[in-house]
Amino acid sequence: MTPTTIRTWSTDLTDPGERGEAYGRAWRDQVRTTLAEYDTLFAGRGVDPATVRAIAEESRAVVDRHAPELLAEIDGVARGAGRQPWQAMAINARTEILARAAAVEECSTAVVLPADGGTPRTIQTWDWYAQMAHETVVRSLPTADGARVVAFGEHGQVAKIGVSSRGVGVHLNILQHTTDGSQVGVPVHVVARMILDRAGTLADALAVVDGVPLGASTVLTVVTAEPAAACVELSPAGWAALRATPGEPLLHTNHFLDPGLAAGEAAANPYSTTRERLAFLGARADAFAAVDPLARVAALASDEPGSVCVDPDPRRAPDDRPQTKATLTIDVGRPALGLAASHPRDITPQEWLTVPA
Repeated sequence: MTPTTIRTWSTDLTDPGERGEAYGRAWRDQVRTTLAEYDTLFAGRGVDPATVRAIAEESRAVVDRHAPELLAEIDGVARGAGRQPWQAMAINARTEILARAAAVEECSTAVVLPADGGTPRTIQTWDWYAQMAHETVVRSLPTADGARVVAFGEHGQVAKIGVSSRGVGVHLNILQHTTDGSQVGVPVHVVARMILDRAGTLADALAVVDGVPLGASTVLTVVTAEPAAACVELSPAGWAALRATPGEPLLHTNHFLDPGLAAGEAAANPYSTTRERLAFLGARADAFAAVDPLARVAALASDEPGSVCVDPDPRRAPDDRPQTKATLTIDVGRPALGLAASHPRDITPQEWLTVPA
């Protein structure tokens, strides 16, 4: 197992460009390492440097149209880290770039809306390649209207998983559709941050999704303090919201559940465990209603084949072995992000980090 370290960074800077530049300066080496790791990954997947730059530049243009403040922040990261703007965008558009290559998979997410009307209970494992993301970061920053966002991601990304002080949280799992790469879209990591920055309700989050073009597929599981929750499956072919029912689990791994989108699903990696992991979650659904985040973590702690604790698979190529890098929960009532770097089975109470929004 390759260990992952989670760093934290907080700022009160409200100007997006200044905020990005301050972050880029503070984490210059880590941003450069993330970029180098992705350069290697893209090359290993057969995506040549010219194509990477072209997709990143196209992504810059579409982000400028739909979220210019986030383009300013990403450009600021590039300045602070001493890299080109398109390179910082490539980190954020990694899903869209990998959509031009072989299938990838990551992550398992579970949500329960309590039957008594309480706020959603959530948990997610984040899986990524063993050779990457040896450091990740939780950023705490203000929004334009005075709210606050706490966002977890790889160094240089605007968001992956997070929560806002408005009581809106976002989990992320990758998906793959036959239309991926067929058009230029707002990177899904940018869409996640747009929801965190702008939404106060599930309806607001769906309006964000409905207002942007997409170039690659993912599922954003949105939870709100209303209470409400939905797995929002995204693809260039369209999107669908699978809404939670109080008292019943809302589960997602790495295949489409909406019948219409599932009809166009791309072929999965032959080693994918997405369906086994979904079944594993379903067998433990009652435990996800626990108020204590660590009780939810304990429910996922398992060495069973097909569990959500993903270990590098020796049958796969050395640069194609995902592993569980982190486990996260979202509390939209507090609101706060809870997390630790590791499998659920390896997490101790002392390692659990809670970052309030």
